[in-house]
Amino acid sequence: MTKGLSHFKPVPGFDAVFTARNGDLRCTALRLGSGALCLYSPVSGLGDAARESLAALGDVSHLLAPNHYHNKALRDYAEVFPAAILCSTAAAAPRLEKQTGLAPVPLDAAGMDLPENARRVEPKGLKTGEVWIDVQTGTDRLLVVTDAFRGAKGADDIDCKTPSLLGTFPKFGIADKTVYRDWLECFLADSPPTILLPCHGSGVASDTLADDLFKLVTDLA
Repeated sequence: MTKGLSHFKPVPGFDAVFTARNGDLRCTALRLGSGALCLYSPVSGLGDAARESLAALGDVSHLLAPNHYHNKALRDYAEVFPAAILCSTAAAAPRLEKQTGLAPVPLDAAGMDLPENARRVEPKGLKTGEVWIDVQTGTDRLLVVTDAFRGAKGADDIDCKTPSLLGTFPKFGIADKTVYRDWLECFLADSPPTILLPCHGSGVASDTLADDLFKLVTDLA
């Protein structure tokens, strides 16, 4: 495993959310109700800096594979954190098991007690089994996503105001554009995010984030 993942640092304004990056890829750590940590999208490069910062934050109890493509580092993390429960959506599990030889536990059975201000979200109309995490603190709402959206390359963690689509997502991520678009419209109207924390690129913060995300999907041919 390469040693490219940075130390985990808190996301400003969100006491239970921490982030680390290896180049353009991000791993997000969520402090659960138990006090332990869930690693959302474990990415390669878990070296000394990341491991030491995680040890200071708490025990890692869950490894969340957020869709069936983000699987390359799962075996490495399972070896480093042997007591952690690997979990995923039911839709993502078959390919994850085929690619890694590991059997993810369904999210409903994983005992992953998110804090009261957080919830997991399973978008409709996708084909990768993607799961998001929605966290609200005061007037800010943070949305953690995998491949559905991305931030700018080479920028600081939350140093972008305009989201974009991951180039491969429309072809490889969306199963039914109409179903996804209609679901996304309802989700964003009910839970409009102000901060996006994607697995790819920088974080995005904007008062118009919900509208910007929806437009990216409606603009698809």
